[in-house]
Amino acid sequence: MSRGMWVISILILILMISSFWFAKDREAPPWVKCKESLFAQVVLKECTPSSFATPYKDPIINKDEEFQDDLPFEPPQN
Repeated sequence: MSRGMWVISILILILMISSFWFAKDREAPPWVKCKESLFAQVVLKECTPSSFATPYKDPIINKDEEFQDDLPFEPPQN
């Protein structure tokens, strides 16, 4: 590969890494929260919530959280 190809490849790699780095903490755009296409959302006013709209909850973790919520609280005695 020539020198120009190496420069272009490195710049593309830097662009991909930086776009991933800066986009990881962002919230999903509003049109991703529906299963329908953007056209159906705008024209037909339809929106079925997708899996991106609700965060994934592990049933094992939720079971432990529910169990801990049911336990009585005892303040420390000094």
